[in-house]
Amino acid sequence: MNPEDFYKSIPALEKFADVADFSRYVPAPDDWYVVVTDIKGSTKAVEAGKYKEVNAVGAASIIAVLNVAKEVDIPFVFGGDGATMLIPPTLVEATKGALAAARELSLDYFELELRVGLVPLTKIPPESKIRVAKFRASPHYHQAMFAGNGVVIAEKLIKDPATNTLYEVPADHPSSGQFRGFECRWNDIASPHGETVALLVKVVAGDIKERAARYCDILAEIERIYGSEADYHPITVKHLTLVTQPPKLNTETYIRAGRKSGRKGDLERFWYRTKIWLTDLYVNLAMRTPFSKNDFNLSVYKNLLVATCDFRKYDDALRMILAGTPAQRRELEEYLEELHRDGTLAYGTFATDRALMTCLVFERYGKQVHFIDGADGGYTRASKPFKERLKKLSA
Repeated sequence: MNPEDFYKSIPALEKFADVADFSRYVPAPDDWYVVVTDIKGSTKAVEAGKYKEVNAVGAASIIAVLNVAKEVDIPFVFGGDGATMLIPPTLVEATKGALAAARELSLDYFELELRVGLVPLTKIPPESKIRVAKFRASPHYHQAMFAGNGVVIAEKLIKDPATNTLYEVPADHPSSGQFRGFECRWNDIASPHGETVALLVKVVAGDIKERAARYCDILAEIERIYGSEADYHPITVKHLTLVTQPPKLNTETYIRAGRKSGRKGDLERFWYRTKIWLTDLYVNLAMRTPFSKNDFNLSVYKNLLVATCDFRKYDDALRMILAGTPAQRRELEEYLEELHRDGTLAYGTFATDRALMTCLVFERYGKQVHFIDGADGGYTRASKPFKERLKKLSA
């Protein structure tokens, strides 16, 4: 087997509940690297109202690496204010250039400082080895899952002042990234039940089998409280509307057409923004009708979009965006708080009334993924109480 085919060759999980079965995870190749990106001071940026920009930069760091990976299938997890990816050694130099471009873009256009780094998996202790699984979210999207605590160790190595110079991409590294496929054209999506909740849960007590069993219990409890996936899915077809105000298209414009300075750059950005504005006006109209052109039914596209939403995942912690009611959230929090008090887990939640969607679209009617977060900060705001509870358990 070609070493680059590692992720492509992993059998896909068919049920999301199976992500709690750690026996289904496969060790990542020893010569691969873990890539970590995150925005410094993301909580303050979100509190200042830049939650859309924070999500966009996190997603842009993924698309930059995917574009240099080309046909190599690499696992990635979007975390709201950053991302985690695994890459083979053949992509290291190209990935550094892509990450440098994402960092440059983040600072120049959004005034956000993006931390980017790569850690060889040989630097992760054997007992914390990163293991990988993938869940078949739809025929067009396989979603990566990470287990083993190695990602947490990699993040510490990149952030620690004593080691970060070994793993961060140097500030003067040449940038060479492309962001084709990035889209940010949807209005915030109202919750179908009144509330959209960002949830983080990490089980810390017990051995691997006991932790797996506890995650199974948590997923079962979520289903008991919130119902089936269709009940708690944060994105519904009827609430999808495209942005039609040109200023709200600036984020995508800067990422896709914002590299050049001067009059030529200004003109490119103007025409790009105008093009997607006119497209959005047309598609909003077409999606209200059964209009079809060239065998592409625009009204049906929404169903494909919902099927390829990344709204639940596992990367050493369970991350979910849930649509429900305040009463359902309180019931879930009471359940999790009891487990936190006995030392079993740490958790964090943040509730709003809508979801935010950031998209990577490679084929309009095929390969694509739509990252879902809670509006107003979602995962980033949920991480604050989550980290506080995690710190208490380790004290």
